[in-house]
Amino acid sequence: MPVLANTDCRDRDEIRAAFLPFARPDYVEGMVIGDDLDSLLSAMYLHQRFGWPAMGVYSQYTRLWHAGDATDFREKLLAGKLFAVDLDIYHAAIPSLGHHIIACASDDELPGHTHSLNPNALRGFSIRQEFRRKYPLATIHLLLWLFEEKNLERAAEGLVWLADSTFVNAQHYRDNVEEWVTRFFQWSMFERMLPSLQTLEFEQYMEKAILSRMAGNPLCIPGRSKYKSKHLGLNGFQCQFDPERQQAALQSLLTLLADLSGWARLPLPTRWGGCWQGERREVAVADVVASGLPFGEWLEQAGVFSYAFTFKDRLNCTVI
Repeated sequence: MPVLANTDCRDRDEIRAAFLPFARPDYVEGMVIGDDLDSLLSAMYLHQRFGWPAMGVYSQYTRLWHAGDATDFREKLLAGKLFAVDLDIYHAAIPSLGHHIIACASDDELPGHTHSLNPNALRGFSIRQEFRRKYPLATIHLLLWLFEEKNLERAAEGLVWLADSTFVNAQHYRDNVEEWVTRFFQWSMFERMLPSLQTLEFEQYMEKAILSRMAGNPLCIPGRSKYKSKHLGLNGFQCQFDPERQQAALQSLLTLLADLSGWARLPLPTRWGGCWQGERREVAVADVVASGLPFGEWLEQAGVFSYAFTFKDRLNCTVI
């Protein structure tokens, strides 16, 4: 089962003590990260705290790029020495930190999430229980709360609320965002930001101080989505990247993010040893239910490596 599932637990010490990478940071040798802004910021923050380098990138949920020798990487990954950041990896040996809905029901037996940390699992939220109250923030928010971060530069705060368009979420799904911030996190650094996220002034600051500086990078382009901020119509800038084809832009972005945030620059390989190729599938939840198998058994039989419920009726998963 996911660590501390079904507890609505707010005890940060207990959560950190129950999660291998934070209980034994000396055991971890590096990170495997996702391919967007939230992943980069989360990995930067963890590198700042623990010195872990990024040794792999999970790109488009289809390719797992790795540094160095493939056999060595695999051995470290399956020994739990590589921490999957901003990812919901389904493998009992791989510690992972993600934030999507990962359960059909709150009492699902999910052995592949033995070493997973996920805010929805902490509160027992699933497809069947409280789906509309699912986590609306980014992985970096969870990390800042877990480590009781109190000293962020203003630009770093802007980047945090840009990750996964969370300031836009706060405008369009205000009640849910504020419930997580005030009821679950109960963290003053987030609470004091809530009123400003609704304002034109905050969007003007984001546009001038953050987005204008990022706009020169090829990875930082507005998205095509109609999901935009209420005042200036801001969106995008999630910086999704291909770690092989966009290497120069990615390294430049890492330098810029370090400059804006005041955090140490994230070490990321400039060359990759290779990648594991996976197959991404979209599955109707009704088909999973119709199989008659408990969800954990269905995942095992399908050979799922990672997955998330992107909608209440749809599961996206990858087999590698």
